[in-house]
Amino acid sequence: MLGTVRVARGLTQHDLAQETKISQGLLSKAESGVIALDEERLAVLAEALGAPQDLISMPVSEVGSSPYVFHRKRSTLPVSKVNQLRAELDLTHVQVAGILGRWAPQLRLERIPLPEDGFDSPEDIARQVRSALGVPEAPVMHLARALEEAGVVVVTRPLGSTRIDAIVSWPTGRSPLVLLGDHAPADRQRFSLAHELAHAVMHQVPTEEQESEADRFASEFLMPAAAIRPQLEGLTIPKLAKLKATWGVSMAALLRRGRDLGLVNDAQYRQLNVELSRAGYRTNEPVEVPRENPALLPRVIQERLGSGETIADIARSARMTEGEFIELYAGGTA
Repeated sequence: MLGTVRVARGLTQHDLAQETKISQGLLSKAESGVIALDEERLAVLAEALGAPQDLISMPVSEVGSSPYVFHRKRSTLPVSKVNQLRAELDLTHVQVAGILGRWAPQLRLERIPLPEDGFDSPEDIARQVRSALGVPEAPVMHLARALEEAGVVVVTRPLGSTRIDAIVSWPTGRSPLVLLGDHAPADRQRFSLAHELAHAVMHQVPTEEQESEADRFASEFLMPAAAIRPQLEGLTIPKLAKLKATWGVSMAALLRRGRDLGLVNDAQYRQLNVELSRAGYRTNEPVEVPRENPALLPRVIQERLGSGETIADIARSARMTEGEFIELYAGGTA
């Protein structure tokens, strides 16, 4: 895990070599598992990386790292930042597993790959997942809670860039984990969460159409056609604002849903988008959707503290320093 921690911290091997006075060649061999570092060098590296020694010496095989990670991002996000977030996601899997321990909820979510013959569509699979999670054909106003109850771990935190909204992986033997950026408005967060759920369920390997497939899944999951179709007739800007408050998705997503369901023609779609732009709603929509705050990890932490464990105990089980644990999981206070 030495290399994973280094990349998650935004450091190159050269950076770490300069800071620790350990040669880059030795670091490279240690990260690839060719050599084992002695305790003295491990201590120096742990100090430089702000990580416990048992984390940086942990074999990657114990992490269950997923070969495929999916993210909802803009194309301008640098590759180096994508790699850093992937490494952070692997670290978060380790942290979450240590925090939850025996308190981890039972996973009630199954992988449902899209069939190559196209017999089942992303919309079909979205309906299957809604049914499996016990979500009715109505607005899903507590999406994060529904996913957590199904065993999906959701962590909201700064991702270091507004060009990425979320990232997900589901390694074998672990629960699906979504890192959700805290910068986006709540309606976009909710769509990103449903989008990442789609990747976790449908996509075991990357495909050419994976992003559009995930968007289709998210649209049906959050705005099921059977329930929303009658409400999308005769769309206007005021009606879109009203529907946003009901369904918890953006006005733009509702308008796109109306077009995809054949209730808005191309000319109407263009005109309504022009009206949204003129009103400034393309960048700052009216109607504030309540923000969802994942509750699983805070609840387990409180239960463990209530049972007599200390912050230091929980941090140790998460293979974190006490300071990092407090910053990321304990609200910034001891």
